[in-house]
Amino acid sequence: MSRIVPQGVDASTFNKALDELAAVVGKQWVFLDELPLSAYRDAYSPLADGEMLPSAAVAPDGVEQIQKILAVVNAYKIPVWTIGTGRNFAYGGPAPRKSGYVMLDLRRMNRVIEVNEKYGYALVEPGVSYMQLYRHLRQIGSKLWIDPAAPAWGGVIGNALEHGAGYTPYGDHFVMQCGMEVVLADGEIVRTGQGALAGSKHWQVTKHVAGPHFDGMFTQSNFGVVTKMGIWLMPEPPSYKPFMITYQKEEDLEAIFEVTRALKVNQIIPNAAVAVDLLWEPRPRPRGATITMARARCRRRSVPRSPRTTIWECGTITVRCTARRR
Repeated sequence: MSRIVPQGVDASTFNKALDELAAVVGKQWVFLDELPLSAYRDAYSPLADGEMLPSAAVAPDGVEQIQKILAVVNAYKIPVWTIGTGRNFAYGGPAPRKSGYVMLDLRRMNRVIEVNEKYGYALVEPGVSYMQLYRHLRQIGSKLWIDPAAPAWGGVIGNALEHGAGYTPYGDHFVMQCGMEVVLADGEIVRTGQGALAGSKHWQVTKHVAGPHFDGMFTQSNFGVVTKMGIWLMPEPPSYKPFMITYQKEEDLEAIFEVTRALKVNQIIPNAAVAVDLLWEPRPRPRGATITMARARCRRRSVPRSPRTTIWECGTITVRCTARRR
């Protein structure tokens, strides 16, 4: 396989840049060979195998190393592509958008910096996956919930930056982020929200501060490398009820949404309601079935002399459910 180099950069210049990158992170964290670089392929790409491959990958362990890496690639005019966990499968995954880019792989930056039980947030680095955060919360005995996009191997920061969604009332992940640390292309560090104020203790508590709110410019963009993010976590509710609707005919979807729409807009179903097809769900479903899942905070009440009937009191709405005999 012929060596890939960034567009507009000759092999000699590229080798000099690689030597400088190795001096920053250590030679073992600069990947050049075909085998390690194959991990940055897009397994779901419709393009021919071999398209969208990086020229190299570099894996920093902290903000200072990122600053030095950006100084090197800027000096040599080398394009970089940043990933957190690289698990955004079917949307490009870990692959660069153009062959020859150098991958800035942040998976080594996988620290859960803080979990605040009182105010309901975590401060994490870009390599932290939902499963890692879940295990950390279990380990410390936390009563806070994660809100993962379907597979928990995805990154907390990456999913929020790509406008990902989950299943609980905290399902709009970008809305639930609070406070970013970003390294700009020139190496300057920017902290959004209250993080811009020296000594502030409310960086992950409130987004608002004097001046414009510009967190959104770092989503689905390349204006900076996000190195830390606060994410709000939902306290475990006293009770919850999962709902699932399956159906065989695609044309029934509109009618189902019309029935559930009032429940959603009135916040009887407070979560991010999701509709998915059978290819998304790991468990086998009837052919053509689609699932709409929701969780509502409800109180269950049994009905005397009617063991097959349950009443769910959800806010001001009461729903009577009667189990049918098969």
